[in-house]
Amino acid sequence: MNCAARFPPHVRERAERLALWSRRSGRVDFAGMGRLAAAAQGAADAEALRPGDAALVLAAPGPPMFAAVLGLLGRGVTVVFLEPWLPIPDIEHVVRLVQPRVFIGSRLAQLWGLQVRAVREIPRWLSLGSVTRGRRGADTAYGIEDVDPSTPAIITFTSGTTGRPKGIVRTHGYMWSLHEIVTDHGRRDAYEAPDLCVFPNLALLHLGTGRGAVLAPRDWSERGLRAVDRLPAGDRPASLSCGPTFVDRMNALAERSPLLESLRSINVGGAQTDCATFERGFGHWPDATWRHVYGGTEAEPVALTDAVHAVGRSRARGLFQALHLGRPIPELETRNSAEGMWVSGPNVVSGHIGDVGTGRDANRIDEDGRVWHCMGDRIVVDDEGWWYAGRASQPAEDFDLEQRIYARIGSSACFVARDADGRLHLYGESVRARAGRQGIELLRVFPELYDVHDVTIVRDRRHRARIDRKRTLERA
Repeated sequence: MNCAARFPPHVRERAERLALWSRRSGRVDFAGMGRLAAAAQGAADAEALRPGDAALVLAAPGPPMFAAVLGLLGRGVTVVFLEPWLPIPDIEHVVRLVQPRVFIGSRLAQLWGLQVRAVREIPRWLSLGSVTRGRRGADTAYGIEDVDPSTPAIITFTSGTTGRPKGIVRTHGYMWSLHEIVTDHGRRDAYEAPDLCVFPNLALLHLGTGRGAVLAPRDWSERGLRAVDRLPAGDRPASLSCGPTFVDRMNALAERSPLLESLRSINVGGAQTDCATFERGFGHWPDATWRHVYGGTEAEPVALTDAVHAVGRSRARGLFQALHLGRPIPELETRNSAEGMWVSGPNVVSGHIGDVGTGRDANRIDEDGRVWHCMGDRIVVDDEGWWYAGRASQPAEDFDLEQRIYARIGSSACFVARDADGRLHLYGESVRARAGRQGIELLRVFPELYDVHDVTIVRDRRHRARIDRKRTLERA
């Protein structure tokens, strides 16, 4: 098997259909992506890369980057991604763990690589442009190398909750199963028109689906999103998958003038979403099907529900955020515990790289050899389905207090934390003004609070939605 084997049929059967669009590179059809991926395979062959070898790839999402990934995956080469903003000691650590034979990057990425000794020591450096242009006179056809399903396809390194790098291994078997699950549960999204992709991993999936993807501008600028809206009718996206902060951005732009009225399906996940964010979106895209998606980096999706229902049920309980998660997908087995909800199934990542802190503790293998992953979230299960109730590491009463504070001040840009003496403090953006009389009013309403502090909230870089509590407190 090879997870890239899903791509070649679309090169033949949908040659002129849109495969990828980015503001920088423009439109590339499936035939064009096939040529780019074949050129990348020619470069891999010239470097004598073989199944099991690793290549570090660092470039902005776009047709050249995805072509390089498809070319390498087709040859069975493991593609390694890491976040360039990780501390240099962590980058040194993970690069030496993986020992890539090749570093493929844009010009900017190579300038970055010069600053990291472990990257400088990678034997071969290739520019992304040279990889996808191919060699003059070369006639390389895109091919698929058969590999064992357990062969790593993609390894990503991100900073974990402990601040240590966490390496996540996605095998060819996992990628194949993930495609089956995501496309099955997204059948109502299976329009001929492309998907607007905020997350690059979904664009890679669509290349195997034959659907095509429009890459959202990285800065989420109005000019870039209006450019998406001006695409020809056949290339204009019919669906969107994103986090709540992107919905907030879309809402703000739609209030100035209509935007992307072609959208018929909108999937929101990655962080807790305010009911008001959904409700504003319902008003701007009333004909779209809205879906609330719950999952994590190592298990996605886990549970799904209609977002209109999630908001209605959450509002009925007086919640500021849409905390109703629906029910788990049928492919998963689940076990609820004080540590959080555990899940096992074909879309659960089975491996980690090196000493990754939380990774080993979050995964267990049972007596039947099945991998179980702990989501780390407190989930309440009742007749209506699953309800998110905060991280399992956070006292339940603290999470409940946050929800009541959100409803009182009309904002979720804050959180509570305990000091060394166990006293509760509220930290947030402009929270003292929202709280009334420099926070005194809020302290009167919520006697559990000891003090209120105005801080700049630090959010995760991937979703731009989750509050990074540790980094926020470090900067407070």
